[in-house]
Formats: sequence, structure tokens, C-alpha cells
Amino acid sequence: MKEEHDFSKVPHNYTLCLNRECPKAATCLRQLVEQEITENTKYLVIINPKHQATLTGDCPYYRSSTKVSFAKGFINLLDNLSTNQVRKVIPLLIGQFSRRTYYRVRKGERLLSLSEQKAVLNILKRCGINGKQEFDAYVEEYDW
Repeated sequence: MKEEHDFSKVPHNYTLCLNRECPKAATCLRQLVEQEITENTKYLVIINPKHQATLTGDCPYYRSSTKVSFAKGFINLLDNLSTNQVRKVIPLLIGQFSRRTYYRVRKGERLLSLSEQKAVLNILKRCGINGKQEFDAYVEEYDW
């Protein structure tokens, strides 16, 4: 039985793959999304098949169709810190993400990947904040 995928949140101009002979085609988001494109789609962004033919080893464009856990927001995490801790942590977080992105990830408007979650937690540790830290929420999504 074919696994059902929900590709309703495919990023605009997501790069697709046309290589159906690839050994990882059955689990690659780029290939799976391409297979579901309808005839109403006028334009596609694809990986150049001639370039792909020159690749050896693991494909650098492979994106697993397994959903991963993203963190959504960390307002509650900051609310549990003292004023002194917040004064140390926020500039480091802004340095990590940029000012605009910091506010978006803090509120949960932009999800945090696993590596970004680790970066936030490492900043907290560097500022002397120990113990288990939880983000506001976690969601399972494709890692486009």
C-alpha cells in the first residue's frame, strides 16, 4: 500500500527531482512532490538532470519524507528566566538569528529545526541556565 503524504505546505518554487530511477526516489520529498504535480502547474523548478548524471555517492539534494520534530516558540522558556538571565540571553539569541528572525521564532511564527533548537539550548547553557528546557510546542513537519 502506498503511503499517503500531505504536501499542502510545499514551499514556493521548491526544487523538484525528475530522476525516478534514483534508489532513494521512494522516500525523497523532491521526487514525491514531483510525482503529484498536476497538469495545471505551468512552471517547475528542477535539478538539472545533466548535473545529476555527474553526481557520485549520496545525492546532496535528497530530502527525507520522514517528518521531523520542530520547536514552535520559546516565550515560556524566557518567562522562566530572571531579569539578569534574560539580559544575557536575548542579545545572544538575536546574534544567532538576527533581530527580525529572533522575534518570529520566539513567538512561534517560524519553526526551529533540531539544529536551531540545540543552538538555543547551548546559548542558555553558556549563560548558566541549567536543567531541562522546553520550547512552547513541538510539531511534526517535513524538513523541506
